[in-house]
Amino acid sequence: MVFKIDYISTGKVSNVTFDNQKTKKTAIYKTPISNSMFLSKTGFVEDEQQYKGHGGPEKAICFYSKDNYQYWNDIIHLLPEYAIFGENLTVSGLTEADLNIGDTYQLGEATIQVSCPRQPCATIAQRYGIKDLVKRMADSCKTGCYFRVIKEGYVSQGDDLVLIEQKKPSLSILELNETRFKDNKNKQRIQSVLNHDGINEETRNIFIKLLK
Repeated sequence: MVFKIDYISTGKVSNVTFDNQKTKKTAIYKTPISNSMFLSKTGFVEDEQQYKGHGGPEKAICFYSKDNYQYWNDIIHLLPEYAIFGENLTVSGLTEADLNIGDTYQLGEATIQVSCPRQPCATIAQRYGIKDLVKRMADSCKTGCYFRVIKEGYVSQGDDLVLIEQKKPSLSILELNETRFKDNKNKQRIQSVLNHDGINEETRNIFIKLLK
């Protein structure tokens, strides 16, 4: 299965002053790359993250579906064409329902694997001046996700994202989000997530806390 990459975007940490907010350091503003770029185990070489919990081997690439943009078009004024939530990959035809933990994809010379859902953060709400945007993202389950890098290599804007291996049994990002944000009292459903051998340590700890 081949999916069209609309944009590959990166950004540096900079000082940003949001409306009625103090200046803060953030790398949420990203722009499309123009040339091929090396993708390492910790992400694109010209991409940065400011805060703990962003980036690292388990969150090397932030993904968001282009299919979700229409949903936000009615909520966010002057919606950007790319990297609306600071994602590195904006891809058509692939949503949280299709992305499964442990699924492996080819991206240019690199091989990447779905690692965990994205946790919505306050910076996205500050960027657009919508106080409940984090809650809206959680309620919609349209969070996007992260990829780890299995094999490093160069990636270009014109590359496709190609599914090369599906993890069995499947556990979708949507299933994780629905369990966490909509059905988090369902112990049987939470335990089913914890029984999956593909979830990473951070995700496991989130669901262990829910179970307790």
